[in-house]
Amino acid sequence: MSQPEPSKPDMTADDTDQETDIVRDRQTLEAELEVLREENRRLRGSYARAKQATFRRTAVGFFVVGGLSLVAAFVFPALQTIFIAFGGTGVFAGIVTFYLTPERFVSASVSETVFNTLADVEQHLVSELELQTETIYVPTATHPETAARLFVPQHVEYTVPDPEQLGELFVTGGEAEQGISLPPTGDRLYTEFEQAMSGTFGTDPEAIATQLTAALSEQFELVDDTTIEIDSENRTASIAIDNPAFGTIHQLDHPVVSLLAVGFATGLERPVTVDTRDDDRFSSVVTVSWDTPEQPSTRSSDAATPEQEMAPTPETD
Repeated sequence: MSQPEPSKPDMTADDTDQETDIVRDRQTLEAELEVLREENRRLRGSYARAKQATFRRTAVGFFVVGGLSLVAAFVFPALQTIFIAFGGTGVFAGIVTFYLTPERFVSASVSETVFNTLADVEQHLVSELELQTETIYVPTATHPETAARLFVPQHVEYTVPDPEQLGELFVTGGEAEQGISLPPTGDRLYTEFEQAMSGTFGTDPEAIATQLTAALSEQFELVDDTTIEIDSENRTASIAIDNPAFGTIHQLDHPVVSLLAVGFATGLERPVTVDTRDDDRFSSVVTVSWDTPEQPSTRSSDAATPEQEMAPTPETD
């Protein structure tokens, strides 16, 4: 004799009303979310248009000054040369400002958030692999696509690897050369600095520091002001900075620190290390040291060592 199947409980009116309310609430939230998204898009568009309008008004101002100066050149013949110079400058500045108006504006908070995320990932990698806190920026002349690489050694007593070994993430040469190699954030910044630079890049520490700090404050606007102190005896350069962008410079491979390190490594053509510290007079101080041993590739492999030169030649029978 078969057992009767259990009967399913009937849905009450209260349960039906509750499910209907849930569906309505979900639809309401989705509608409100879409409204907020549309409002955010509208606000971003308004912000971009406002910034573009500011650039355009500046361009119009340059055009007006240039036009008035050209008119004044005909009204006051005695000052014609001066007014023509002002007019030409104003018109040229107006054209440049008008056509170089950015199409997209990214707020500083977005850039800082992106960098902080990258720095956290790199710091987590260093911690997980139990690497050292010292960072070495190595010039990579054999790799023209990059100016330098960031080497983080595994051991306290380390040897700077050959540039050919720094193309991979994990450096697995000799035991003293083990560590990781990362593309520094300052590499792309240095490339842009080099392209915009007038003249040649310096080769002595003072000239290098002067050019790089000017780029930090004027070209990239990553700091408000800098102060340079060169210690040739100890082979160090201390750069005091005020109000750096992207938060504290003690983070791994901070853009300000990275650009200075990449620039010094490239200009001096040798590895450099960096150290950061706080200072009561400034926001922070970055110390770049080029007392690091040179790369193996820069030392002549066929040069005889003192032991080899002094070793006696075995006699033959």
